[in-house]
Amino acid sequence: MARSRARAGVAISFIASSLIGLCSPALGQSEETGVEVYLPEAFAEFLPQNANDLVRRLPGFQVNEGDQVRGLSGAQGNVLINGRRPPPRSGSLGSRLSTIRVEDVVRLELIEAGARDVDMQGYPLLLNIVLRDETARRINGRLEVEPRENGGDETQLALGGSITNARFALEGNLETYDEALIDYEDVRAATADTPTARLTPDRNTTQSRRDAQGSATLPLSGGRTLILSGAYDGYEETQRPTAEEVESGAALQETNAFENADTSFGLEYSSPLGEALDLRAMITRRDGEQESSASLREDGSLSQSSSGEETSETATRATLRWRLNEAWTIEGGGTWALNTLDGTSTATIDGVVQDIEGSTASVEETRTAALAVVTWTPRPAISAHFGGRIEQFSLNSSNAAGELSLTDVVPRADLTWTMPMDWVLRLSAERQVGQLNLDLFLAETNLDNSLNTAGASTLEPERDTTYRAELEHRFGERGLIRLAAQRREVDNSIVRILTDQGDVTRTNLGPETYDQVEGFFEFDLGRLGMPGLFIDGFAIGRQSERIDQLQGFKRETSGHSDYTVEIGLRQEFAGGKYVLGMELEQDAPATDYRLTFIRTQDRGLEARINGEWRHTDGWRTGFWWRLPETVTEDSLVFDDVRQPGLEPVLRNTIEREFGSFFSLWTEYELRDEVHLRLNVRTGRAREGFTEVFDIDGTSLDYADIDVDNVPSFNIRLRWNR
Repeated sequence: MARSRARAGVAISFIASSLIGLCSPALGQSEETGVEVYLPEAFAEFLPQNANDLVRRLPGFQVNEGDQVRGLSGAQGNVLINGRRPPPRSGSLGSRLSTIRVEDVVRLELIEAGARDVDMQGYPLLLNIVLRDETARRINGRLEVEPRENGGDETQLALGGSITNARFALEGNLETYDEALIDYEDVRAATADTPTARLTPDRNTTQSRRDAQGSATLPLSGGRTLILSGAYDGYEETQRPTAEEVESGAALQETNAFENADTSFGLEYSSPLGEALDLRAMITRRDGEQESSASLREDGSLSQSSSGEETSETATRATLRWRLNEAWTIEGGGTWALNTLDGTSTATIDGVVQDIEGSTASVEETRTAALAVVTWTPRPAISAHFGGRIEQFSLNSSNAAGELSLTDVVPRADLTWTMPMDWVLRLSAERQVGQLNLDLFLAETNLDNSLNTAGASTLEPERDTTYRAELEHRFGERGLIRLAAQRREVDNSIVRILTDQGDVTRTNLGPETYDQVEGFFEFDLGRLGMPGLFIDGFAIGRQSERIDQLQGFKRETSGHSDYTVEIGLRQEFAGGKYVLGMELEQDAPATDYRLTFIRTQDRGLEARINGEWRHTDGWRTGFWWRLPETVTEDSLVFDDVRQPGLEPVLRNTIEREFGSFFSLWTEYELRDEVHLRLNVRTGRAREGFTEVFDIDGTSLDYADIDVDNVPSFNIRLRWNR
């Protein structure tokens, strides 16, 4: 482990030392301190079609959707459109950006904290997408069909449009997704109850999604604005053995069904109350329904489970922002949020009805907070934020008597300094109170290991403190170097413990710590006399620590990987007519500490190669090739829930070898902004084996699979008018 962290540190040091020496001062596209401007032309070689294509290519920037529920700090994400955040509860930001034509984008602005009079909402960096004067009407869409060799198929449809005039602006989007396919057999982990080399049979799988979003912006007199928005998200999935597997009497037959539907709306009002004072208020509401069921038939026994729940989330927020002068800004306000859950669950194990605490749950969570933030900008190159909130939390659960009530002081401070040579230093320290997942109060049953999890009687939100230091330098059109270090300290993490009845339940215990160092770079080597060659990559080193509550020993967090390293190369030939790229990614092995087993997984090296040939401005052809890779798992299996003194009884080794996946495509512009894309995909062959040993290393059972690839043909028509 120490050697792994050392290798990650050496990689980061090498990247930093090599690239810092190559950098020259920034070729800034903006004379405004703290604002970096990118023009759409800078990404022309990627042939972007919409704003989302541009944003995904921005060096070192990742879209954050924000907390769309409670309306607390950072509520509406880190992307602005013409200086305003998208309306609350109006669907995903990615879907919205995909409806904006690249021709309508004037520029992209990356805004450092304090560079402009804008509400950063706790983010160190915001992206503002500046659009040209909007057309009166716009419509865009996408139709995609993919038939597969085994009879499966996939269909996608997306429609969007907007109407804009001096009195209002309307925008709406609709997306549908339907897929039916056969998931072929796979190796499956062994359990103490079934100490055999298990195989999952072929399964018929269907998925269906229906998403709709819409918003209306109404400009009022005196600079006031009213925005109404709404969204619907529906998803269904089923999985069951094929008729052939049922007739053959497969040893293991599993059926799963899941259905979820969410409806939400938002209302936002903003108004200037003077030259230096602004009011902003919003309310959001979401209502959801969810149902799931499962059955497992193995070795003549049948186990079943089902659950259903109704949830709601309501949040309000009102803030006043007062600009005292060019150096000082004060923001204050309040938030209130109410979340509820009502649910039931049932289970039978081999015909025995399970009596589980929390199989019926009713939960109500309320949060009220007063917040204040002071921004100090003594000069454009320096900005500091100090503030936070006082938050009152209360919880009523049918699983516990009485009300849980807590009060937290949640401070935050950050500093952004644009140093000479356009290097940016960011320092931050923030106390956070997490959001409770109310599903934890409803009981559940794992049919695979016959384990019941009782609904929590009471829980507190996780509290943590995060410290982060970041040094960044942007240069040229897409050059970037970023070095960062972060430490996260969790006071009361939510873990599973044993109950007196022999089930498990969730409770607050702690602490946990997470340490991480990062190095990220993107560089145009044309600046060094190698035209058309681009290189990018990152290296992350991690260290974490917690106490295992089931067995009592000190360990890393579940799923921890000591390091991740990724590097990409892209070479253009003949002035961009031909493009060849490669990506390599390596993750350290990760160990998962589950209730009845400890599993170590090694994904090995992942390699991807892609190429493109641009015949004309309206016609291009390319390929995408994922090279073979091997994933291995090694599990120690326990006879019951892991606890002090309990030793594993089995060892299960699983290896999956994935063959090459090749995709060949061509896209042609039929007419202005109407594109037809044809894509042939080979699918991916898979081999695998599972072997079960006793604890002394004697082989008990072995099984393997060999699954051929499933070729498919994809047709996509998209338009943007």
